[in-house]
Amino acid sequence: MFDAEPTGTLGKFAETVRVFAERRPSVRDLLRSRTGSLDRVHAVLPSTVAVGESLDLTVQVWDEYERLHGAYDGDLRVSATDDTATYPDRVSLAGDDEGYVRLADAVSFETPGVHYLTFSRPGFDERYVSNPVSVSTDSPDERVYWGDIHLHSRLSDGTGSLKKGYRFGRDAMALDVVAYTDHDTMGFFIPPSLQRALMHGWYFDRSRRVADRFYDPDEFVTLVGYEWTKQPNCGGHVNVYFEDADDAVLLDSRGGTTDTYEKLWSRLREFESTRDSRVVTIPHHPTERMYPFDFSAVEYDDELAPLVEVYSQWGSGELPGDEGNPFPLAMGRGETDEPGHFVRDALSMGYRVGLVAGADYHGPHPGHSLIHADPHLPSVREWVEDGVGWSSIWRVWNERSYPGGLSAFRAPELTREAVFESLRSRRVYGTTQPHRILASLSVGGVEPGENDSSLRLDTRDEPREVEVEVAGTAPLERVEIVKNGETWRSQAITSDPDAPLSAYTTSVSWTDGDPVEGTVWDDDRRSAADAYYLRVTQVPRDCEFPGTAWVGPVWVEPPD
Repeated sequence: MFDAEPTGTLGKFAETVRVFAERRPSVRDLLRSRTGSLDRVHAVLPSTVAVGESLDLTVQVWDEYERLHGAYDGDLRVSATDDTATYPDRVSLAGDDEGYVRLADAVSFETPGVHYLTFSRPGFDERYVSNPVSVSTDSPDERVYWGDIHLHSRLSDGTGSLKKGYRFGRDAMALDVVAYTDHDTMGFFIPPSLQRALMHGWYFDRSRRVADRFYDPDEFVTLVGYEWTKQPNCGGHVNVYFEDADDAVLLDSRGGTTDTYEKLWSRLREFESTRDSRVVTIPHHPTERMYPFDFSAVEYDDELAPLVEVYSQWGSGELPGDEGNPFPLAMGRGETDEPGHFVRDALSMGYRVGLVAGADYHGPHPGHSLIHADPHLPSVREWVEDGVGWSSIWRVWNERSYPGGLSAFRAPELTREAVFESLRSRRVYGTTQPHRILASLSVGGVEPGENDSSLRLDTRDEPREVEVEVAGTAPLERVEIVKNGETWRSQAITSDPDAPLSAYTTSVSWTDGDPVEGTVWDDDRRSAADAYYLRVTQVPRDCEFPGTAWVGPVWVEPPD
C-alpha cells in the first residue's frame, strides 16, 4: 500500500500511518509514562555578565520523559566555582512549583573568568552543573543571548497557544529570544488552501499582535515570522523573519509571485527597498527527502538568506550521516543521498551562510522539545488545553528525532534591532538543547559577524592564527576546526562523563600557513576563499545525545 512514493497531503497521511504502525509503543509503556521521576536538574544563569552584577537564577527539574517534574518536593544544595560569589546555599521546590523556580537577583560573581554553579540532592551522588557564565571586570560591550526561533503553534500543525509558548520560553526556560514560525500554506490537519486563507485572514495578524504584546526590550525579545512551506516532495522550507512587526507581510508559497525561492527573495528585496526595516530568511532541514532544499538548484541569495539552520529536532544537515554526522536525519523519509543539500555543499558552492540551530518543535515548549524522549502520553490537561497536533502525536510513538536546537545571539543589547543585526551579520551560532555552550572562533583576529566574517590576506600563504575558546555544559569530548568541508584540526579532551569541571573548558590555537585554496563545486560555482568553522562535541550521559555547538564560518580570502 505504501510502496509508491507518497505525494501531497494524502501522501503525508499515508506516510504517517506507516510510521505509526512500524513504531507503535506498547500500551503498558504508555500507561507507565503517566508518572515520571526526577531525572535531572538544569540551572540557567545569564551567560555574559560583569563582576558584581545581580543575576536571576532559574532552576528546573525534569523527568525521564523530558517533562518538567512538578511533583518534586525537596532541596538542592548549591556551590560555586567562585569562592567570593554570592548565591543561595540551597534551592527549595515545594512540589507545586510546576517543576521550576526563578530567584530574582540571587547570584553575583566577584572574580573574572568562567564560573559555574553546581547542585546536588541530599542523599544522592549526582552532580548537576549550571551553564557557564563568563564574568568580566567591566560591563561587557557584547553579551550572549539565547533563543529558540523555530516553533509552531495550533495556528498551523502544532499544539498550544502562542501566549502559552511565549510564557514558557520566558519564564520556565529563561530564554531571551523566541519566535513562532507557523506554516503559511500547509497544515497536515487542514488542507493547504484553507491554511493559506486562515493565515491571510486572521492567523498572521494574530501572531504579530501576540508577539508585540510579549516584546519587552532589555528583558525578552519576540520576532515575527512564518514558515514559507513547500508541499511534500515539492521542495524545502524557509523561515521568514521581520525586524518590525508593523511592517511584516505574509508572502506565501502558493502565491503566484512568491511560489519559488527566487521570487520570494525578489519580493523581499522590494520590501526592504520601501521600508526602514529588514528581513531574514533561513532554510532548514535541507537534507530531508520529503522536503529537500537543494542549494545547487537555487539561485541562492545569501544576503537575504545569510544563515542555514544546521540543526533541529530533525537532525543535522551539516554533512551526511555516513561521514561521521552524529545526528543524521531520520524523521519522515530520512536523509537524502543526493549531493547539493548539505551545509558543506552550500559552502563549497561559495555561498556565505552562517550556522544557527532551532527546535522546529510543534508545541508550547520553546527551549525544550520533547519528542526525542521515550514514547509517552501527554496529560489530559495538555490534550484539552493545547489540542491535537504534531507535538502531541509525535510524543506517543518512537519518532526518530533529536533534542531541538538553540541559537546564541552576540549583541550589545537585548532589542529586536540588535538581535536582527546579529542574524543579518551572522554573529550567531547554534547548539543542541539544552546546552548553552559558550564558544568563540577567530581566524586572524576576525570572528563571525566581524568585517563580514572575512579576513583578506596580503599573500596567499600568509600565516593566520585560528583561535578557539569553549566553556561547555558538560565535559568536552573534542573541539574541531572544519576547513573547506574537512576536519583540519582537532583537540581531544576527555571521554569521561564524570570528569571534573576543568574538562568543561578549553582554549586552543593553531597556525595555518598553507596557501588559500578555496573550494570548487562545479564549473559555475566555487569559492576563492577558505571557510573555517568550529564544531564542539561534549561527552554524553548514558542514552543521551552529545551536546554540540557549531560556530562560524570565517572566510579567509586571498589577495585581490
